[in-house]
Amino acid sequence: MVWVEERTGAGGVVSGGAWEGLPTVLTVACEGGGSVVATLSQQTQLAELTVECPAGEAGVGSVTLGPGVVQPGSFSIGIDTSTESIRWALTVAQPE
Repeated sequence: MVWVEERTGAGGVVSGGAWEGLPTVLTVACEGGGSVVATLSQQTQLAELTVECPAGEAGVGSVTLGPGVVQPGSFSIGIDTSTESIRWALTVAQPE
């Protein structure tokens, strides 16, 4: 559903097309020394994921929301980084 290639510093994405009949998986990877907090929202906050971002290698974390948690329509993901030099990427998928 969503794939954001490498970005640096705080940011986020807005998307649509979620289906309530499938689970939703948010995965974040980061690097740079510090941490990233990803927040998935759809009118209200549905999930928050904190990922430690080591210097020189990737840190990866994911959270799975069960079917029906994400409703049809648009959703947003906000990314807060502990420093502006942290690099991150994310995916949101609804595996069948």
